[in-house]
Amino acid sequence: MTDNKYNGWTNFETWQAGLWLNEADFLGMLQEDGWKRLKAEDVESFIWDMLSDRAEGGLLGDIVNAWISSVNFVELADTFNLDLEG
Repeated sequence: MTDNKYNGWTNFETWQAGLWLNEADFLGMLQEDGWKRLKAEDVESFIWDMLSDRAEGGLLGDIVNAWISSVNFVELADTFNLDLEG
């Protein structure tokens, strides 16, 4: 079995998604909106909203869909929940 961990994250895609969420100040938005806890689906929905205009059809759409299918949204939600609790 191959270990695909990247910088302590499940894989490169999850690490990269975390970077983009930090760049977008996702935690700040959650705190401002009064979030106490979020689910993996919440993180995935936010990322889809960020990508919606880029993920439609063609080669780029296929690339985005392949990338997002590799993201570990549970890990991202758990990480942001720790920050929300702290």
